[in-house]
Order: sequence, then structure tokens, then C-alpha cells
Amino acid sequence: MSGTALANRSPTPADPFRHEAFLYSGSEHFLAGAAAFVRGALAAGEAVLVAIVESRAALLRRVLGTDADRVGFLDMERVGRNPARIIPAWQDWVEENAATARGFRGISESVWAGRTPSELAECRQHERLLNTAFDRGPGWWLLCPYDIDALPASAVDAANGSHPCVVDHDIHTRGAGYPDAGFAHPALSDEPLDEPSVPMWELDFGLPDLGRLRDEVTDFAKKLEGDRRADDAALVVSELAANSIKYGGGAGVLRLWHEGADLVCEVRDRGLITDALAGQRRPTGLGGQAGLWISNRVCDLLQIRSAPGKGTVVRARFAGSGQA
Repeated sequence: MSGTALANRSPTPADPFRHEAFLYSGSEHFLAGAAAFVRGALAAGEAVLVAIVESRAALLRRVLGTDADRVGFLDMERVGRNPARIIPAWQDWVEENAATARGFRGISESVWAGRTPSELAECRQHERLLNTAFDRGPGWWLLCPYDIDALPASAVDAANGSHPCVVDHDIHTRGAGYPDAGFAHPALSDEPLDEPSVPMWELDFGLPDLGRLRDEVTDFAKKLEGDRRADDAALVVSELAANSIKYGGGAGVLRLWHEGADLVCEVRDRGLITDALAGQRRPTGLGGQAGLWISNRVCDLLQIRSAPGKGTVVRARFAGSGQA
């Protein structure tokens, strides 16, 4: 691979957001494409940020040599463990560079081998939402790598359905299946979440019950060898339950269960979330957006499903529960 397709000019400030999937096969292919992309940005005097897993970042730094000193790096396994935290990280970077940089581009590896099925589902939603989050802002170029040898075929299919353009061996094509069915929904995804296959604890709650929910969640979490995430879970459930009371019809249903070492907390209500980026924009005040923002910062995975006639489900996962 020559990397020519990944080294050419970025969009001008008047151009729309350029969102591309980079399908690669093996480390050599990735490094050739990523290095060409980065060096193209540097040659054009553009700022560049690389958000990938650290094992690949170390290889890329070695290939770039001294050029790596002019590149920003983020460890995606830390920043993007919960995919809903990735867009806020890019929003901060875009705001930082929009007024001062000659141009800017980034590499964002939200999907990597080892992601759970639930994480992959949220990565698919994240890739769709990138188009919503940045289409009306300044023109910049974001490249999303996908390892076609290591990822399930469904993840690669999702990349084709969520990216307007796909780069494969120096060839630009329109994403096969773009836009996928997820773009037809004006708000959040309404794809159903899998039902738990283990016993769960359930409580219908209303305003009088809010005071006891935190204690109930803490007690449930600690049943598994003293859960170290009990306080985090109690905070998130408090925020979600308060949203149900205020925006979801005055009541809701709390469900709790353990999946292996993970603690899962879910709140259901009759409300409807109409903002596709709910919980992914830094809130300017109190309210439902603030509660979802806090939840996204605290838990390891937040899944939101909302649709007319179906109501809203918010499921928070806390990894490593019960372990020291």
C-alpha cells in the first residue's frame, strides 16, 4: 500500500466533515496507511491527533520517528472504553483547533479485537452519531481503522454502513450500505437490548422510593464479595431514576443483575429521548442531560434505547464488580 489516498488534502473549513473507514489487514498495512495519513497532515501544517490502542500507538511512534513528537496521542482503551466518551473527546479537540489550526485531522480506533458484543453495538451507534455530531461544524478529516483480519464480519459490515467513504488498499469507495437503517431513526437507537440470562432483582419505583434506591443498589452490589463499584452504581442509578421521575412519566422500573464479574443496572420508563447525542454533550446546567453525562463518565458502558411508543431503557455496566 502506498498510502497516497490517506495523505492528500484535508477538507477546507467550508467543507463538510470527512468521515472515512480505513480497512486494513495486519500491522504493516495499518502502519503504512496511518503513517501516510499523519505525515500528510504534518506536511500541510495541520494538527493531528491519533486515538488508538496503545499497542498500535507504540508501533506507529516508532515508524514516525521524530515526527511523532508533533502528533498528539490518546490511549483509546482508556478514553474509549465506554464508546459514549469518544465524541466528547473529539469535540474538545475540534474546539481547541478550529480557531487556530490551519487544518486538522484525526485517527479514531473505536473498534478493536476483544470488544464485547455490547461494546460493539455501542461502537456502531457511535460511528453513526459522529456524522450527526460534526457534519455542521468546521471541515476536518477523521479516519477510523478497522482490522478486517481480527474483527468479526459484522463489525466490518457496520463500518461500511456508518461511514460515507471507505478506504481499502488506496481505493476510495462509498460505504457499502451507507447509510444503514440506524440513520432512519431521528433520535437514539431503538435496537432491542438482549434480555439477561441470569436471575435479576427488580423494583417498580416512583417519587417516594428515590430515597431508598441508592441503599438498595449498594446492598445488591455488595452481595458479590463486597463490590468495589457500589458507590459508582448507586450514583448512576440515582441520576437515572431522577430522570425517570422528571421526564419519564413520574415512575420507572429498576433492574439489577450480575453477569460474571460485571454489575448491570437498568432503568426503564415511559419517556422519550429526542436528542441523539444525549449524554455526549457537556451539560450547561442541571437536568436530564447532566444525569446522562455523569452516568457516561462513571460507568464502563452506557446503553440508551428510546423510541416513540416503546419508552426509554438505560442500561449501565460496571466491569470487574466484586474484584479487588
